Amino acid sequence: MNGSLFTNAQRPRPDALFTPGTQNERLYRRLLEGPVTNAEIVREMGIFNSTGRSSDVRKALKPYLMDVEARRIVKGLWQYRLRG
Repeated sequence: MNGSLFTNAQRPRPDALFTPGTQNERLYRRLLEGPVTNAEIVREMGIFNSTGRSSDVRKALKPYLMDVEARRIVKGLWQYRLRG
């Protein structure tokens, strides 16, 4: 079980929450695919403020009873995933 109450089809569309092409929109799209680490966000997505962007996504998802869960893997490495 992945802890999700919704399928991706039931979740808000990325372009309904964020301007297309922005870091927040790209991060939310990536989170819809599954968990992602802060290292992947920086290296693969070119988003250098993973904490700030995940907070922005979390804030936008709150009215939909969704959250971005952060879990520490090891010192300095965090995994983010959608919940709800």
